[in-house]
Amino acid sequence: MSEKNRLSHFEVTCAIPRTGRTFENFLTHLKTLGVNKEEIDKILDISKQSKSVSHVDFDKASQFLQYAVQQMPCFGLFVDRKRSKRPYRVGFLGTDWIIGDVCVRIEGEEPHNGSSLIRLDEIDCAVVGLDELLTVTQYYLHNPTLVTKWGMYNYNIEKPTNIRIAGSAQLTRYNPVLGQDVQDMVGFFLISKAKTLKTKLSLKKQTPNYPSDFLSHLSENGQRVFVKGRYAGIVSTAYPNLKIISVEDVEDAVMQAEAGSVGLEIVQTGNTLKRKGLILHGAPLFLSESLYVVDYYRYLKNPSLQKFIQRLNPVGYFDEQRIKQFAFWYLALEKNLGNLWINKPSIAELFCDAQDPKHGLRPYRLQTRYWKPHDVYKQNEAVALVLDAKNKLQAYYEMYK
Repeated sequence: MSEKNRLSHFEVTCAIPRTGRTFENFLTHLKTLGVNKEEIDKILDISKQSKSVSHVDFDKASQFLQYAVQQMPCFGLFVDRKRSKRPYRVGFLGTDWIIGDVCVRIEGEEPHNGSSLIRLDEIDCAVVGLDELLTVTQYYLHNPTLVTKWGMYNYNIEKPTNIRIAGSAQLTRYNPVLGQDVQDMVGFFLISKAKTLKTKLSLKKQTPNYPSDFLSHLSENGQRVFVKGRYAGIVSTAYPNLKIISVEDVEDAVMQAEAGSVGLEIVQTGNTLKRKGLILHGAPLFLSESLYVVDYYRYLKNPSLQKFIQRLNPVGYFDEQRIKQFAFWYLALEKNLGNLWINKPSIAELFCDAQDPKHGLRPYRLQTRYWKPHDVYKQNEAVALVLDAKNKLQAYYEMYK
C-alpha cells in the first residue's frame, strides 16, 4: 500500500491539545520520530499566530482559517474558553502521520478532554496531564487524595475503567533560568499574597511564620481558598472543610483580594508568581506532567497501538532520564523563586516521600500486567529501585545546583 493510500486508513487514534504549550511540545517531539519537519514547523507557526488573530466575530476569525487551511489542511475553528470573551480561534483539528510504521490519526481536542474520550471509547490514547486525570476520573480511584504523583495512578484504580498511564511523554521546553530545555513538570501549589506591615516610616512586606502544612491549617479553620473551577472537585475531596471560591484566574483573584489571601494554582516555572510578588507554599497537592494515557484493553488487542506506544517510548517515573529532568525542574523553580518558596520540601521528599511506595509509587513497565506494581512479586527489588532513584536524584541536584 502506498503512503498516500495508507494515510486514509489510520490504525491508531491519539488526542492532543489543539493549541498551547503541550501541543507545541508534542509536535516538536514528533520531529524526532520521523514526522516531516517542514509540516510540523508550518503547523506550529500558524498555531502561534492564531491567538493574536482570534476574534469574537465568526467571519473575521474565519479569514485566518482560510489562510491556515491553504498552508496546512489540518485546522479548524474552536471557541477559546480560556479567554473571557470566548473568541473564535484557529486550532489544530487533526491529520494522519506515519509514526513507527503505523498510520496514526493525531486529533486536536480540548486540553482537559483526552481522558474523557478514552473513557467514552472514542480514541486509543491521548497526551494529558495528571491534573486532567484527577479532574475527570477520580471516581475510579480507591482514594484520589493518595494519588499525588502520576506513578501512583494505575495502582489506585478501583472501579472498572480502560484508562491507564503508560508513562511520561517527557516533553521539554526551553527554560531561561537554567538556559536549557527542561521537562514540562508542574505542581498544584498553594500560593498567597504577601502580607504588609505598616510602620511610621514605610510599608514593608512581612513574612509570617506559616505552618509547615499551611493547607491543612487552612482546612481546619475552614478558610477561603481561590481555585480554578475545573480543580474544585479535587480540592474539595482532599480538603472538604475548605471554603472553595471558584474563579477563572487564581493569581488575579489572590492579587485583588486582601493581603494574606490564598489560592491553589498550577505552577511550572514560577515566573508569574515572581513578577506579581506572590508566595509559594510547601509541597504541591499533586505533581503533573504530560503523560501518555492509553485505553489499556485496546492496547492488548491492537498490535498497531502497541507498536505506536512503544515507538513513543513512555518514560517510567523512576527512569534515570526522568530523574535528571526532575532535578532540573526543581532547581529551576528553586532558583527562580528563591525566598518566595516558603517551607520548601527537599527534592527527594517531593519526588517520593516515605509513604508513597506503599500507596503504589513503585516501578512498573509496559510488560507489567495492568501497568501497575505488584504488592508481592519482586517487592524487595522495587524498594531498592526507589531508594536508588532517590540517591541518583540527590546526586544530580548537588551536581547542577
